[in-house]
Amino acid sequence: MLLKKSFFVLFIKMFGVVLQFLAIFMLTNNAAEEIYGKFSFLNSILIVVGALCLLGMNNSFLQFSGKLQAENKFSFLKTLYRKNVVILAMVYLALVAVYILIAYVLDFTYFKDSIKNIYNYIFLALFPYSLSILNFQVLRGINLLFMSEFSSNVFRYGGLFLLVFLLWYFQSFDLLIKCYVILFWVLSIITTTIIIFHLSKLELTKQINLDELSYKKIIRISFPMSFSLISLLIMQSFDVFIIERYLSFEYVAFYSSAIKITTGIGLILTTINSVIAPDLSKLFFSRRQEELKKLIEESTMLNFYLTVPLVFLIYIFSGDILNLFGPNYTQATLALKIMVVAQVLNAFCGSVGYYLNMTGKENAYLKMLLLALALNIVLNLLLIPKYGIEGAASATGLSLILWNFIGVIYIYKKDKIGVFIFSKKILRLLSN
Repeated sequence: MLLKKSFFVLFIKMFGVVLQFLAIFMLTNNAAEEIYGKFSFLNSILIVVGALCLLGMNNSFLQFSGKLQAENKFSFLKTLYRKNVVILAMVYLALVAVYILIAYVLDFTYFKDSIKNIYNYIFLALFPYSLSILNFQVLRGINLLFMSEFSSNVFRYGGLFLLVFLLWYFQSFDLLIKCYVILFWVLSIITTTIIIFHLSKLELTKQINLDELSYKKIIRISFPMSFSLISLLIMQSFDVFIIERYLSFEYVAFYSSAIKITTGIGLILTTINSVIAPDLSKLFFSRRQEELKKLIEESTMLNFYLTVPLVFLIYIFSGDILNLFGPNYTQATLALKIMVVAQVLNAFCGSVGYYLNMTGKENAYLKMLLLALALNIVLNLLLIPKYGIEGAASATGLSLILWNFIGVIYIYKKDKIGVFIFSKKILRLLSN
């Protein structure tokens, strides 16, 4: 069942990746490198600020969903979703107020006109972007896995491809960022409509203590997940920020293309996580330990067998793959190889982050990521000025490996579950 679901979800995700790469190829081969650099910069900042806006509710919804299903209180997801949207709207307004204060009232020197213009569009896109990300997980949490994947991959990247194609046809790439903002508004409206329709069909099955779904409890569970995600995203985005400061938007474009390629490796683990996430929570809170161990073991092995061939292909043909973006993009070949090695070790560690978040260990996960984030910031500041994008790839790779290895050890000590690919063999050797 896991294999069948995973392959189907992987197919949808791969289709989304193809659409995304086709859009990027059209951009990098037809638009000015500065335009693609600004587009990449906007995406990097939007992802981080979006995580702050979400407060981790996109991940906590899955934990709540699993617990409510285990307790036969699934219909109360209506209340949970409504409160999540209210919290999201309030946080968004607060972030907009802070931005206006910093950029316009205090007029910080960082916000020069060119940067301020990009940030204006970031905040115009922030609410629909955050709502869309929340909706993708909500669809998964209400057992609409394939609709979730279709929305987050086909709708989203199909829309991006159509947008870039039209901009290419009319030779209007200067409208890229404006149209990209509109795309998220459309996506958020479509996904919200689908969720409201399906939630309206859920019938009340059992009474629930309102404190179980209070605003306070939602924020208490979500908050550590928020900062875990923000820490993770800063590790993935801080390098882009420093590259822009020390080098140029052109190098942001080269490095971002290498990052996009490595997502193919992480995509496999993301696919498996998206399939098992609700079950992780449900099995853990139902205390079905043996079923949980079996699920982790199957998912880890599946990830290993699917990842290894892809890793070799990307590593060997890294220069040729980057050349598809344009001849200048081959400057990121060594950076890509460094990131591929780091992604291999990440894949071998299995579903560390998802397991910790879905089983109530979000605070421990946050501490691991904060430690890795501190290492990431220090290494980026030290290595990028001296080694450029290769230094950025090394800093991000080392911090990724650190928190994964710490997580593997913590999970085994806490729950006696091995999430690393070779856990069983290692434990057998130690026992002998």
